[in-house]
Amino acid sequence: MNTIIMTGGTFGLGEVAAQRLSASPDTRLIIGGRETRLPLELARLDSIKQFARQVLDTLGKTKINALVLNAGLSFPTAARSMDGYETTFAVNHLGHYLLLRLLAPSLARNAIVVLTTSNTHDPMFSPVAPFPFVDARQLAYYNLEKGSHGSIAFESGFRAYATSKLCNLLTARAFAASTEVNARRLRVIAYNPGYTPGTGLGRNLPAGALPGPAMALSPYFAEVMRIQAGEVLADLALGRIVPPKGRLYASLVRGELTWPEPSELAQSDKVAQQL
Repeated sequence: MNTIIMTGGTFGLGEVAAQRLSASPDTRLIIGGRETRLPLELARLDSIKQFARQVLDTLGKTKINALVLNAGLSFPTAARSMDGYETTFAVNHLGHYLLLRLLAPSLARNAIVVLTTSNTHDPMFSPVAPFPFVDARQLAYYNLEKGSHGSIAFESGFRAYATSKLCNLLTARAFAASTEVNARRLRVIAYNPGYTPGTGLGRNLPAGALPGPAMALSPYFAEVMRIQAGEVLADLALGRIVPPKGRLYASLVRGELTWPEPSELAQSDKVAQQL
Protein backbone atom coordinates (compact mmCIF):
# COMPACT_ATOMS: atom_id res chain seq x y z
CA MET A 1 0.00 0.00 0.00
CA ASN A 2 1.34 3.39 -1.07
CA THR A 3 0.52 5.92 1.69
CA ILE A 4 0.39 9.61 0.76
CA ILE A 5 -0.31 12.63 3.00
CA MET A 6 -1.39 15.84 1.27
CA THR A 7 -2.39 19.43 1.96
CA GLY A 8 -4.28 21.58 -0.53
CA GLY A 9 -6.06 18.63 -2.10
CA THR A 10 -9.66 19.86 -2.19
CA PHE A 11 -9.54 22.67 -4.74
CA GLY A 12 -7.79 23.77 -7.92
CA LEU A 13 -4.79 21.84 -9.19
CA GLY A 14 -4.61 20.08 -5.81
CA GLU A 15 -8.03 18.55 -6.39
CA VAL A 16 -6.86 17.21 -9.76
CA ALA A 17 -3.73 15.80 -8.14
CA ALA A 18 -5.71 14.20 -5.32
CA GLN A 19 -8.06 12.50 -7.79
CA ARG A 20 -5.10 11.12 -9.74
CA LEU A 21 -3.38 9.95 -6.57
CA SER A 22 -6.54 8.25 -5.30
CA ALA A 23 -6.98 6.48 -8.62
CA SER A 24 -3.49 5.03 -8.47
CA PRO A 25 -3.58 1.29 -7.59
CA ASP A 26 -2.94 0.35 -3.95
CA THR A 27 -2.74 3.97 -2.83
CA ARG A 28 -4.07 5.38 0.42
CA LEU A 29 -4.44 9.18 0.37
CA ILE A 30 -4.98 11.27 3.52
CA ILE A 31 -5.80 14.93 2.86
CA GLY A 32 -5.54 17.61 5.53
CA GLY A 33 -7.88 20.59 5.18
CA ARG A 34 -10.57 22.59 6.92
CA GLU A 35 -13.37 20.23 5.89
CA THR A 36 -11.58 16.89 5.56
CA ARG A 37 -11.86 13.81 7.75
CA LEU A 38 -8.66 14.82 9.54
CA PRO A 39 -9.04 18.60 9.98
CA LEU A 40 -6.06 20.86 9.35
CA GLU A 41 -5.80 24.63 9.68
CA LEU A 42 -2.35 25.71 8.54
CA ALA A 43 -2.72 29.12 10.17
CA ARG A 44 -2.79 27.45 13.62
CA LEU A 45 0.24 25.63 14.95
CA ASP A 46 -1.83 23.63 17.44
CA SER A 47 -4.04 22.40 14.57
CA ILE A 48 -0.95 21.26 12.68
CA LYS A 49 0.33 19.36 15.70
CA GLN A 50 -3.08 17.74 16.22
CA PHE A 51 -3.29 16.76 12.54
CA ALA A 52 0.18 15.19 12.69
CA ARG A 53 -0.82 13.21 15.80
CA GLN A 54 -4.01 12.00 14.13
CA VAL A 55 -2.09 10.96 11.01
CA LEU A 56 0.44 8.99 13.02
CA ASP A 57 -2.29 7.40 15.17
CA THR A 58 -4.23 6.44 12.04
CA LEU A 59 -1.20 4.94 10.32
CA GLY A 60 0.19 3.07 13.31
CA LYS A 61 3.41 1.38 12.13
CA THR A 62 2.73 2.17 8.47
CA LYS A 63 5.29 4.52 6.94
CA ILE A 64 4.53 7.49 4.67
CA ASN A 65 5.59 7.03 1.05
CA ALA A 66 4.89 10.58 -0.12
CA LEU A 67 4.22 13.91 1.55
CA VAL A 68 2.66 16.57 -0.71
CA LEU A 69 2.68 20.08 0.77
CA ASN A 70 0.55 21.95 -1.75
CA ALA A 71 -1.76 24.38 0.08
CA GLY A 72 -1.19 28.10 -0.34
CA LEU A 73 -3.01 31.42 -0.18
CA SER A 74 -2.55 35.16 -0.70
CA PHE A 75 -4.13 37.70 1.63
CA PRO A 76 -5.37 41.23 0.80
CA THR A 77 -5.39 42.39 4.39
CA ALA A 78 -2.68 42.64 6.99
CA ALA A 79 -4.05 39.59 8.77
CA ARG A 80 -2.46 37.69 11.63
CA SER A 81 -2.68 33.99 12.30
CA MET A 82 -4.08 32.63 15.55
CA ASP A 83 -0.47 32.54 16.78
CA GLY A 84 0.13 36.19 15.88
CA TYR A 85 2.19 35.71 12.71
CA GLU A 86 1.74 37.41 9.33
CA THR A 87 -0.72 35.05 7.69
CA THR A 88 0.89 34.53 4.27
CA PHE A 89 4.13 33.47 5.94
CA ALA A 90 2.29 31.41 8.55
CA VAL A 91 0.19 29.39 6.08
CA ASN A 92 2.48 29.08 3.06
CA HIS A 93 5.76 28.49 4.88
CA LEU A 94 5.66 28.06 8.63
CA GLY A 95 2.72 25.65 8.75
CA HIS A 96 4.21 23.39 6.09
CA TYR A 97 7.65 23.54 7.67
CA LEU A 98 6.24 22.39 11.01
CA LEU A 99 4.21 19.62 9.37
CA LEU A 100 7.29 18.42 7.50
CA ARG A 101 9.33 18.28 10.69
CA LEU A 102 6.60 16.42 12.57
CA LEU A 103 6.03 13.79 9.87
CA ALA A 104 9.63 13.42 8.65
CA PRO A 105 10.49 10.63 11.14
CA SER A 106 7.63 8.55 9.68
CA LEU A 107 8.71 8.87 6.06
CA ALA A 108 9.59 5.53 4.49
CA ARG A 109 12.94 4.84 2.91
CA ASN A 110 12.91 6.27 -0.65
CA ALA A 111 9.85 8.38 0.20
CA ILE A 112 9.05 11.50 -1.84
CA VAL A 113 8.44 15.00 -0.47
CA VAL A 114 6.93 17.62 -2.80
CA LEU A 115 6.53 21.27 -1.81
CA THR A 116 4.58 23.51 -4.17
CA THR A 117 6.50 26.71 -4.80
CA SER A 118 6.24 29.36 -7.54
CA ASN A 119 8.42 31.10 -10.08
CA THR A 120 7.36 34.35 -8.40
CA HIS A 121 10.23 33.58 -6.00
CA ASP A 122 12.63 34.65 -8.78
CA PRO A 123 12.98 38.37 -9.63
CA MET A 124 14.04 37.32 -13.14
CA PHE A 125 10.53 36.01 -13.82
CA SER A 126 8.28 38.10 -11.61
CA PRO A 127 7.63 41.85 -11.95
CA VAL A 128 7.00 41.95 -8.20
CA ALA A 129 10.07 40.52 -6.46
CA PRO A 130 10.21 38.92 -3.01
CA PHE A 131 11.34 41.01 -0.07
CA PRO A 132 15.14 41.52 -0.04
CA PHE A 133 15.46 39.59 3.23
CA VAL A 134 14.70 36.03 4.30
CA ASP A 135 14.67 36.26 8.07
CA ALA A 136 12.05 34.03 9.67
CA ARG A 137 11.38 36.24 12.69
CA GLN A 138 11.20 39.40 10.59
CA LEU A 139 8.82 37.77 8.10
CA ALA A 140 6.66 36.28 10.85
CA TYR A 141 6.03 39.68 12.43
CA TYR A 142 6.20 41.81 9.29
CA ASN A 143 3.60 44.57 8.94
CA LEU A 144 2.43 44.68 5.34
CA GLU A 145 2.01 48.12 3.82
CA LYS A 146 -1.62 49.22 3.92
CA GLY A 147 -3.52 50.68 1.00
CA SER A 148 -7.03 52.13 0.85
CA HIS A 149 -9.86 50.94 3.08
CA GLY A 150 -7.46 49.09 5.37
CA SER A 151 -6.43 46.57 2.72
CA ILE A 152 -2.77 45.99 2.01
CA ALA A 153 -1.23 47.47 -1.10
CA PHE A 154 -1.23 44.82 -3.84
CA GLU A 155 2.54 45.01 -4.27
CA SER A 156 3.15 44.45 -0.56
CA GLY A 157 0.81 41.46 -0.43
CA PHE A 158 2.21 39.90 -3.58
CA ARG A 159 5.77 40.35 -2.33
CA ALA A 160 4.77 38.53 0.86
CA TYR A 161 3.41 35.69 -1.28
CA ALA A 162 6.53 35.58 -3.46
CA THR A 163 8.73 35.52 -0.37
CA SER A 164 6.73 32.67 1.15
CA LYS A 165 7.28 30.71 -2.07
CA LEU A 166 11.00 31.47 -1.82
CA CYS A 167 10.84 30.05 1.70
CA ASN A 168 9.24 26.86 0.33
CA LEU A 169 12.12 26.41 -2.07
CA LEU A 170 14.72 27.11 0.62
CA THR A 171 12.98 24.60 2.89
CA ALA A 172 13.18 21.97 0.15
CA ARG A 173 16.88 22.62 -0.37
CA ALA A 174 17.71 22.60 3.35
CA PHE A 175 15.74 19.41 3.94
CA ALA A 176 17.28 17.72 0.89
CA ALA A 177 20.74 18.45 2.26
CA SER A 178 19.99 17.03 5.72
CA THR A 179 21.51 13.86 7.14
CA GLU A 180 18.14 12.12 7.55
CA VAL A 181 17.25 12.62 3.89
CA ASN A 182 20.55 11.22 2.68
CA ALA A 183 20.43 8.30 5.13
CA ARG A 184 16.96 7.22 3.97
CA ARG A 185 17.46 8.21 0.33
CA LEU A 186 14.43 10.50 0.31
CA ARG A 187 13.55 12.47 -2.81
CA VAL A 188 12.72 16.16 -2.29
CA ILE A 189 11.10 18.27 -5.01
CA ALA A 190 10.02 21.92 -5.11
CA TYR A 191 7.32 22.22 -7.79
CA ASN A 192 6.30 25.37 -9.63
CA PRO A 193 2.99 24.69 -11.45
CA GLY A 194 3.07 28.10 -13.12
CA TYR A 195 0.05 30.37 -13.21
CA THR A 196 -2.97 28.10 -12.91
CA PRO A 197 -6.42 29.68 -13.38
CA GLY A 198 -9.27 28.27 -11.34
CA THR A 199 -7.26 27.48 -8.24
CA GLY A 200 -8.00 28.78 -4.77
CA LEU A 201 -4.82 30.86 -4.59
CA GLY A 202 -6.49 34.16 -5.30
CA ARG A 203 -9.73 33.54 -3.39
CA ASN A 204 -8.78 36.21 -0.84
CA LEU A 205 -7.72 38.77 -3.43
CA PRO A 206 -10.00 41.52 -4.76
CA ALA A 207 -11.45 41.09 -8.26
CA GLY A 208 -8.92 41.83 -10.99
CA ALA A 209 -5.96 41.75 -8.62
CA LEU A 210 -4.02 39.00 -10.43
CA PRO A 211 -2.03 40.51 -13.31
CA GLY A 212 -1.10 39.06 -16.67
CA PRO A 213 -2.69 37.92 -19.94
CA ALA A 214 -3.69 34.59 -18.38
CA MET A 215 -6.69 36.35 -16.89
CA ALA A 216 -8.19 36.45 -20.41
CA LEU A 217 -7.91 32.69 -20.97
CA SER A 218 -11.01 30.87 -22.13
CA PRO A 219 -12.58 28.49 -19.60
CA TYR A 220 -11.45 25.56 -21.75
CA PHE A 221 -7.75 26.47 -21.74
CA ALA A 222 -7.90 27.48 -18.07
CA GLU A 223 -9.20 24.00 -17.24
CA VAL A 224 -6.55 22.36 -19.43
CA MET A 225 -3.85 24.24 -17.49
CA ARG A 226 -5.37 23.27 -14.14
CA ILE A 227 -5.58 19.60 -15.09
CA GLN A 228 -2.05 19.45 -16.43
CA ALA A 229 -0.58 21.20 -13.38
CA GLY A 230 -2.42 18.81 -11.06
CA GLU A 231 -1.47 15.70 -13.00
CA VAL A 232 2.22 16.66 -12.96
CA LEU A 233 2.03 17.22 -9.20
CA ALA A 234 0.55 13.75 -8.74
CA ASP A 235 3.11 12.11 -11.01
CA LEU A 236 5.95 13.74 -9.08
CA ALA A 237 4.51 12.39 -5.82
CA LEU A 238 4.04 8.92 -7.29
CA GLY A 239 7.58 8.80 -8.60
CA ARG A 240 6.45 8.59 -12.22
CA ILE A 241 8.54 11.67 -12.97
CA VAL A 242 12.14 11.45 -11.77
CA PRO A 243 14.28 14.59 -11.38
CA PRO A 244 17.57 14.77 -13.26
CA LYS A 245 20.55 14.16 -11.00
CA GLY A 246 21.31 17.16 -8.81
CA ARG A 247 18.02 18.93 -9.51
CA LEU A 248 15.04 19.49 -7.22
CA TYR A 249 13.28 22.52 -8.70
CA ALA A 250 10.59 21.37 -11.14
CA SER A 251 8.99 24.17 -13.17
CA LEU A 252 6.02 23.76 -15.51
CA VAL A 253 6.49 26.27 -18.32
CA ARG A 254 4.06 26.49 -21.25
CA GLY A 255 3.00 22.91 -20.73
CA GLU A 256 6.53 21.52 -20.47
CA LEU A 257 8.14 20.38 -17.22
CA THR A 258 11.64 21.84 -16.88
CA TRP A 259 14.34 21.56 -14.21
CA PRO A 260 16.01 24.99 -14.10
CA GLU A 261 18.21 26.51 -11.45
CA PRO A 262 16.13 28.50 -8.94
CA SER A 263 16.91 32.14 -8.19
CA GLU A 264 20.32 33.12 -6.89
CA LEU A 265 18.95 33.71 -3.39
CA ALA A 266 17.16 30.35 -3.42
CA GLN A 267 20.49 28.65 -4.13
CA SER A 268 22.17 30.09 -1.02
CA ASP A 269 22.97 27.30 1.45
CA LYS A 270 23.59 29.88 4.18
CA VAL A 271 20.16 31.50 3.73
CA ALA A 272 18.46 28.07 3.63
CA GLN A 273 20.10 26.91 6.84
CA GLN A 274 19.36 30.19 8.63
CA LEU A 275 15.70 30.04 7.61
